[in-house]
Amino acid sequence: MGNRSKILIALGNEIKRGVASHQCKGDVPRMYVNYLRQRYNMDEWHHASNVNSFICEKNNIILIKPVTSLEKNSGLVIKNILNYLNCEDLKNVCIILPDLYRSIGKFKYKNYTKIYEKLGPDFYNILNSNIINNVLNNNFLQLCIGVSNYPNEVKNGVASTLQECLNDGELKKIFKTFQLADEYFNKKVMNSKVITTNYIHLKEKYPAMEPQKSFRRSTASRRYILDVYRHMYK
Repeated sequence: MGNRSKILIALGNEIKRGVASHQCKGDVPRMYVNYLRQRYNMDEWHHASNVNSFICEKNNIILIKPVTSLEKNSGLVIKNILNYLNCEDLKNVCIILPDLYRSIGKFKYKNYTKIYEKLGPDFYNILNSNIINNVLNNNFLQLCIGVSNYPNEVKNGVASTLQECLNDGELKKIFKTFQLADEYFNKKVMNSKVITTNYIHLKEKYPAMEPQKSFRRSTASRRYILDVYRHMYK
């Protein structure tokens, strides 16, 4: 089942039974999969006690919300979920994270997970190292959804920042981001050909999408013209 399915795992704040869900920064990944469930008319959430997670599915899409906080050994949680689903191909897995370094209203898909040695014991370095060490692979898709209101944000610890409630303006930006990311979700996760434009058109159509670092616009023709003028007016 897991090898043919697209699996989206939304990490975030702990889900507490009997407690009303607050719309905090650490809840944004859960909010996104809730949006996808409604958008695609998927089944109701049910609790899988074997992996202590809420799961819903339809056709070849499986959405998962682990109950435990992303700060508590997320690597082992993800490993247990993938074993439970008999998933061996991590290319079909997308892990969704709240990104404290990215502004609210921005998002970015990453084709693989990288550890940034220069950042040292950074929260995301530790989190991603834990995931990679458990699943023994870094070729899973990662969706980072911005939750920072920098430069207005007061720098707090990660735990307290993830528990900060979002105001109405921030919630509007986040739900708009979910809508803008919908077609890109179809292309990146579902491998459909909904979007056929190149990067320039994609950027104009979806301004919330963060630029890919590997993209570089060719300037060869412009450099050639400048060289010609330089020789003409020596």
